[in-house]
Amino acid sequence: MANIEHEGESEETFDSDYDEGDAVLARGWPRNHHNLAKHGFRPVWPSREGYPGDEIPEDIREWLDGNAQRTGLAVNLSTTTESTEIIGPLRSLAWLAGLDELVEAIDHPAYVIEDDRSHSFRGRPVVATGSTGRRRDRTAHDMGQGLGKQSTVTAVPGTIPAAVKDRLNTHKLRDLYPSSRIQSPHHVKCIKVPFDKNMTRLEANIRKLVGAPLESRDLWFRGLSFGALESNLAFFIPERSSHGSDNEFGPGFYTADTLHFALAYIRTGGAIMVFKDPDMHSTEHLPLEIAQQPIPVQYASADFIKGAISSSAQAGRRVPVPTQSEDIQLVACSYKGCKALSESLELIIFVERA
Repeated sequence: MANIEHEGESEETFDSDYDEGDAVLARGWPRNHHNLAKHGFRPVWPSREGYPGDEIPEDIREWLDGNAQRTGLAVNLSTTTESTEIIGPLRSLAWLAGLDELVEAIDHPAYVIEDDRSHSFRGRPVVATGSTGRRRDRTAHDMGQGLGKQSTVTAVPGTIPAAVKDRLNTHKLRDLYPSSRIQSPHHVKCIKVPFDKNMTRLEANIRKLVGAPLESRDLWFRGLSFGALESNLAFFIPERSSHGSDNEFGPGFYTADTLHFALAYIRTGGAIMVFKDPDMHSTEHLPLEIAQQPIPVQYASADFIKGAISSSAQAGRRVPVPTQSEDIQLVACSYKGCKALSESLELIIFVERA
């Protein structure tokens, strides 16, 4: 649960989804909770407006009484008396509060963190607390006790290597990331570009700066944070994300066939891994028209799965009957598939937040 203020302020003036977490914390009020769904976060229950959907999820409903009013204590994101209490998943509350690193910790399997029930009082920051083995993204109501009592969070520093400049150059992976265990390729092209909150303009600038390498055929893109990039280079394995939209084909190493789709994953800065023509000749290629169809028996031995991304995943929403989008995803779902994909790493685009 949390409290939100500035309900009457305009989103354009007082709420920017592209503000960095530190800026959100410094300005003293959270991001706009109406923007949760479009950024891939579960909706929350605000006391002034109620839950936006027709049916309140069970994990939120259990903190409401029979009249859909909240019970218990609330986490507070505001510092004034004019506030709205909300109930929602820790991941959503962390994003609202500007705790982007906590969101990454919840999302990424390289971190060990579980959500537990917690509480806080007026004016205290939102933080996560201990684990009791509950599943990820549980509803939070007790969030003021701090990290480290029962949970372990292993954070990987997220920075752009100093050798990477604003011109396309080839580097040894081990020189950039000594922890990298990718055996081949030994070299990879890299470039640093400035972030732009206009995704269309950002993509156009990237294509202009990178040039020919992005004009090749059979390219696959993966957007991720700087810390997640370093983790992936150290341990290139199938994984399972807490994002429902990133699990359409089950656990795996997900890539998309468009740069634009991958850019949505870097938010205010991060990296785009670009893979060129991965060797799938010696692997089992299992094309699925859409992920929600019955899974064929070949899935058990497939190294790669290729199929359309559902439109609900694109929008960051869950709907009962998702429709097929035009974007295609290639998922390495075995160690053999991940090895083949890692060997096709061609380019890393570092998007730097100004």
